[in-house]
Amino acid sequence: MIVSLNGKWQIEDDKGEFKIIGNVPGTVQGDLISRSLISHPYMGLNEKTMEVLEDRSWQYTREFELDTLSSEENVELVFEGIDTISDVYLNDRYLGSTEDMFLEYRFDVKDVLKTGKNVLKVNIKSPVKWPRTLERMYGKIGSTHEESSRPYIRKAQYSYGWDWGARVVTSGIWRPVYIESYKKARLTGCTAYLEELHDREGVIRVSGYVTSAKRIDTPQDYIVEVKINDESVAEFPVKNIANEMYFDGSFSLKDIRLWFPNGMGEQYLYTFEFKLKYKDIEVYSEKKKIGLRTIELIKEKDSEGESFIFAINGKRVFAKGANWIPADNILSWIKPEDYEKLLHMAKEANMNMLRIWGGGIYEDERFYTLCDELGIMVWQDFMFACAEYPDHLDWFRELSNKEIREVVRRLRYHSSIVLWCGNNENNWGFDEWPMMTHKVNGEYLGNKLYLNDFPMICAREDPSRPYWPSSPYGGDKANSPKSGDRHVWNVWSGGVDYKGYAHEKGRFISEFGFQSAPDPKTIDFFAEKKEQEIFHPVIMNHNKQVEGQERILHFINLHFGIITRFDTIVYLSQLNQAEAIKFGIEHWRARKYRTAGTLYWQYNDSWPVFSWSCIDYFKRPKALYYYTKKFYATVLPFVDYKPSEQAIQVMIVSDLQEDESMEVSLEIWSLKGEKMWEKRYGMLRILRDSVSTIDLISTDVLPLDILSNTVVYLSAEYDGERYENHFLFNEFRNMRLMDPELTYVREGDSLIFQCKRPAFGVYMETEDNCLPSDNFFTLVPSMRKKVTCSSEKIRVRSLYDYLKEGGAL
Repeated sequence: MIVSLNGKWQIEDDKGEFKIIGNVPGTVQGDLISRSLISHPYMGLNEKTMEVLEDRSWQYTREFELDTLSSEENVELVFEGIDTISDVYLNDRYLGSTEDMFLEYRFDVKDVLKTGKNVLKVNIKSPVKWPRTLERMYGKIGSTHEESSRPYIRKAQYSYGWDWGARVVTSGIWRPVYIESYKKARLTGCTAYLEELHDREGVIRVSGYVTSAKRIDTPQDYIVEVKINDESVAEFPVKNIANEMYFDGSFSLKDIRLWFPNGMGEQYLYTFEFKLKYKDIEVYSEKKKIGLRTIELIKEKDSEGESFIFAINGKRVFAKGANWIPADNILSWIKPEDYEKLLHMAKEANMNMLRIWGGGIYEDERFYTLCDELGIMVWQDFMFACAEYPDHLDWFRELSNKEIREVVRRLRYHSSIVLWCGNNENNWGFDEWPMMTHKVNGEYLGNKLYLNDFPMICAREDPSRPYWPSSPYGGDKANSPKSGDRHVWNVWSGGVDYKGYAHEKGRFISEFGFQSAPDPKTIDFFAEKKEQEIFHPVIMNHNKQVEGQERILHFINLHFGIITRFDTIVYLSQLNQAEAIKFGIEHWRARKYRTAGTLYWQYNDSWPVFSWSCIDYFKRPKALYYYTKKFYATVLPFVDYKPSEQAIQVMIVSDLQEDESMEVSLEIWSLKGEKMWEKRYGMLRILRDSVSTIDLISTDVLPLDILSNTVVYLSAEYDGERYENHFLFNEFRNMRLMDPELTYVREGDSLIFQCKRPAFGVYMETEDNCLPSDNFFTLVPSMRKKVTCSSEKIRVRSLYDYLKEGGAL
């Protein structure tokens, strides 16, 4: 039985300034903002106002009535997440402390609860005073960003600020609180996975733990029955090893329906039920939706080094996705519908993998459940990022290991998770970053965890999926291009233009990115019109990268010319970002399985900001999101110019699982709207899961000086779907664009676009929340482009209009 203690709690600070009724789950900051007691930190320069709350401690108090006391043998008070360091009291009795926001804490309260009024208090310590005290005790260690003490506290590291995130150092009870009563014992960490597969028959291994607030003296009296889709399939005894009660075992299952990633097959989920029985009487049960699949990380030597390829159910898969960060700086503001929208948008963009970055949080169960249902594979970092971590201290090492053990047990049943990863960029830091050179007994701080403890925990708790020490990791150095995964940041952060991606041959590109502005309506939220200048303090505060705005301008100038008008900069930054990531992904998809995945930085935002995301804080898609739908499509036609061969290479990348026939055509248009050249290839047989070169066109056909003012339009049609792409031989700043004379007519909920001359970056701005099915698209005169958009209030402009308004034409 569950008695919820969520809802209204009294909250007060240790300085006597605030005494409010707040929410659980919730955060102090979220409650103060919602009551207008402090300014909204995402608007203007208000972020700084949050700092006055950081050094305060807070008391959460909840009074509740019980008419009767539970007769069950076990009664536990459960906190699924407290942020972060706290002491817990019930009816003036000290129950214990919490020291990790990622852990669930349970307290035996059977003898503490009473009929009538009960008073529960949680005293939360300052999230900056605590780690700074530890830093003074043990010494300063290396970390990026401004809060050097953050490695000493097991709290979401991004809350102290990042190069895309605000500094909002939260405190609160951020996950549910309840009293759970149960009989003899309960189940936890139950899981099932496909151990062997032969045709459609396989061996299923199940396991889980049995625990109790009281001592279990007779584990032999317990068994666990396993049911699949309401049919009983096996029973297993409960065993005791090292004072832990658990069950495990295996059984055969016929006619298995496999779980596949998005684009490769169905995402079938079996209903597993685990029933704990004491002397044949059921005392506890758990139901879980579990997909059955095998995972292999193929690492084989080849001419370029060593491969890094995910294989699901024996089939290789090219990972197409992005990096996920927490969807808000104030975690209590993230709602189930936010996960629904963001993850459905990821599937609609043809993504099949998201990497949960290691400076945030282990996500809500709803996140992983949706990934299971949608076929989105999850690369799961553990929450250690861009810092040295003090694993030479016994207490820190023990706490970190407890965190990983419990996180793996809690999440391991999710079929979507395909990899556990030890940290984000720490091992790269050991190799190359000057602030991360400390060693204790000859070992970098954190490596005992990543190279010894975590792999042992994962191997014992979850043999169904691989463990990887860090991201990036592999080869003679962590960020090697020859093996493992690679982060590519010489482009953008290192000042290199995106054409530099053509020289990158990493085996799996798990981070790379290009910045842009958020949607104009999002900018209107945090900046008044008079503040909307690229170097205004408010705008500058909403780009957290050092010289971020300068980089945006530099790369706009490089590709489009000198621009000073703010709305044109906003638009061009998005178009430039989209073209940049398109260029990189086309290059790496053409290397299919030599490079076996691309996860660009980043998918989403935690506040309204100029950043690397494809969807901004308010879930408004940028140009990059619409481009993603095309360059991550199952079929990618694209063109590349080969200077050494003085030829245009025409290619089709297919992620289809069968050979298919496609109708392919190529057109070359002048900026004046003249068709300079075309070729109809007719129906071509394209091999499954392949990269096919279908033509090599000599530039003798059209000299380069003519091609420099043209656009190549390539299309492939298959099964009623048209896959399109464009290619330019020149930079827009060197091309004299002409008015495309765009027109459109409405047909029901759709708009049909046409043009007289090539149109680039065709942008539909709507006044409501209607999102068009496509945006920022390229159009040539032979096309009739159909876009679904029910909004009656739209404004359509293209690159030509923005460049003209910005003074570049």
